[in-house]
Amino acid sequence: MEPILEIEAVSLQFGGVKALDDVTYHIKKGEIFSLIGPNGAGKTSMLNCISGLYQPTSGSIRYKGQEIVNMKPYHRTTLGIARAFQNIALFAHMSVLDNLKLGRHTLMNSGAISGGLYVGKAAKEEIEHRRKVEEVIEFLELQDIRHTPVGTLPYGLQKRVEVGRALALGPELILLDEPMAGMNNAEKDLMARFILDMHEVMDITVVLIEHDLGIVMNLSDHIAVLDFGKRIGFGTPEEIQKNPDVIRAYIGEETVI
Repeated sequence: MEPILEIEAVSLQFGGVKALDDVTYHIKKGEIFSLIGPNGAGKTSMLNCISGLYQPTSGSIRYKGQEIVNMKPYHRTTLGIARAFQNIALFAHMSVLDNLKLGRHTLMNSGAISGGLYVGKAAKEEIEHRRKVEEVIEFLELQDIRHTPVGTLPYGLQKRVEVGRALALGPELILLDEPMAGMNNAEKDLMARFILDMHEVMDITVVLIEHDLGIVMNLSDHIAVLDFGKRIGFGTPEEIQKNPDVIRAYIGEETVI
C-alpha cells in the first residue's frame, strides 16, 4: 500500500526547547498506526503539526503526495483529515446531535441567506448533512442520547462524542489523541471496537496516541515511538516490543517487555 501520510525530517522548536527533532516516518493507507512514547515525548505536538495547529520549524508533511505543511487547518479538513482532541473540546450546552453537526461545517456550501431561510440548495444540503451525522450516531451507539446536552454526559460518553465529531467529517485519515484516557476497562474495550470498525468497515486510516500499551499492541499495524522529541523506534508491534531503545525509554535498562 502507498503511504497516505509522509512525515520527513520534521522538527518543532519553542525557543530553546525542541518538541520534535528531525522525525521521519510514513503511514500506509488503510492501517491503524500508533504514536507512542513517555509523557512529554512530543506525540501531541506531532498531531498538532499534522492537523495544522502548529507550524513545524523545518521538515515536510505530505498527505496523499501533496505538501500540506503550509496549509491552514480548515483546508486540511477539506482534504479529508479529521482530529479528535485529548482534552474534550465540545460545546457543553449543545446536544450530541448539534455537536456532531458542527463537525461538518467546513463541508457546507450554502450562504448565510439561503441557510437562514432554509430553502433550495441549503435545505437539500442540510438533509444530507443530517443523514451523515445520523450514520455516525448509529455507528457509535449514541441513539438514546442524541438530544442530550453534552455537558450532562459521563466522561466516557463525552470522549465518544469527541471522536464522533471528527468522524462526522467523513475523513480518510483520523487523528485520535488519547481517545481512551480516563475510561474504565469496559469503555476502553468498546472504544477499541469502534476503532477497529473505523479501520475495517469505514476504511479510514487511523493515527492513534494511546498510553495503554496492551491496546496499542493489539490494534496497531505499525508503531512509531518518540522520546524527548526524537524517533527511537518504528515498526510492527512485534518489532517494537523487542526494540532495546524502546524498552530503555519505557521501563529501564534491566527490564524486558
